[in-house]
Amino acid sequence: MKRVLIANRGAIAARAVDTFRTLGWSPIAVVALSDPQRLHTLAADGCEYLEGTGLAETYDHVSRIVEAARRCGADAVYPGYGALAEDPELPRQLAAAGIAFIGPTAEVLEAARDKDHAVATADRLGLPVLPHATGHRQIAGLVKEIGLPVILKPVTGCGGLGVRIVQTEAEAEQALALIAKDEDEDSGGHAGPAGAEGTGWYAERYVEQGRVVGVTVAVDDAAAVHPLGERESLLVDGSMKLLEASPVQGVAPELLERMRRDTARLVTGMGLRGVATVEFIVGARGHYFLEVNGRLPLAYRMCEAQTGLDVVALQMELAQGAVPAPGRIRVDRDTHCLEARLFIEPAAGGVPGLITALELAPEPGVTYNCALDVRRPVVLDNIVTQVLACGDSRGAAAGAVLRAVGGSGVSGVAHCAEEIAVWLRGSGLVPERLGSQALGV
Repeated sequence: MKRVLIANRGAIAARAVDTFRTLGWSPIAVVALSDPQRLHTLAADGCEYLEGTGLAETYDHVSRIVEAARRCGADAVYPGYGALAEDPELPRQLAAAGIAFIGPTAEVLEAARDKDHAVATADRLGLPVLPHATGHRQIAGLVKEIGLPVILKPVTGCGGLGVRIVQTEAEAEQALALIAKDEDEDSGGHAGPAGAEGTGWYAERYVEQGRVVGVTVAVDDAAAVHPLGERESLLVDGSMKLLEASPVQGVAPELLERMRRDTARLVTGMGLRGVATVEFIVGARGHYFLEVNGRLPLAYRMCEAQTGLDVVALQMELAQGAVPAPGRIRVDRDTHCLEARLFIEPAAGGVPGLITALELAPEPGVTYNCALDVRRPVVLDNIVTQVLACGDSRGAAAGAVLRAVGGSGVSGVAHCAEEIAVWLRGSGLVPERLGSQALGV
């Protein structure tokens, strides 16, 4: 039996363990010695331990993951989603060690992660892009040319970390002064946008009241592009997408079809293989390319609900060279999905939290994605659970999510359940009589 190292933690790692076992592989988990949360290791055939503290020193540390793969004799490494899944150094080091990587090549990940390069590639392939610039002098020129607001991002950042909207002249002056310094010496948010990592800064025109639409596809070895569905962000807090919904509404069908065609043009033009998501921003003037992620999307269960596929298994099939028959993968856009994510708010001073109660309300049509142990402190986790509801309309799915969130009880750590419930009650998606009943967050 071949062996695969699941290079992640939490709910996605637990899910990957189950999928790979079904596929006939022996799954091996990883866990940081400093990580109290270990439920994802229980069903694995073995476990490799990582030294260090924090994600950067453990689960996202490429050399330690590669060494763990060597120690356990892994034939392949599966990263799921997150920073490690987008790090080109992982497939590069794995290739040198003779270990397969279940994901795109290092060259593709490098091109996708660099925002300036990705936008230039999209522009060359004919996708619409926003006015943009990289570097202090060029960003200053962009601001002078197009005015404010602009959105500022780390060139090689991921997961939305460090993203900042610059609205006023004072904010622009401050941001430009900070960009001129060495962003690598960021001092906890006093030298550039907080939480950022990278060697440079990228800016583009900010689209007021824009709708973020993600188009997820599977690309096989024959460069055929198979649809896995689209979704839109309904509620965003900073870099966190608290609510996403599918199918996309409020966007003209022909515009959505153009985004699908643009997605296919980009991923094939980049030579990408596997599962990927291309994100666009839709505004009054049309749609524009934002970024491409060559990994499993956080919303993969929404794709699964509309296709009937195990997307993790599909990634493995594609990595082994499978070419799905034309039309085999179909998206049922009559199935409406809405997913809420109960993100954990950072504790003051970075003190670990302890979930003292976790009760997830049973609700028809709702499934949860949670792998937290209430007996142990929360140190590295940033989400309590994902709440996915499916129905025959967006309103039905929204009502189910609201009842699930309102009926669940999570205490001991601060989280965003109330923010989600308030938005849903005021969205007009849920009948008022149902919204007034779901007040128990």
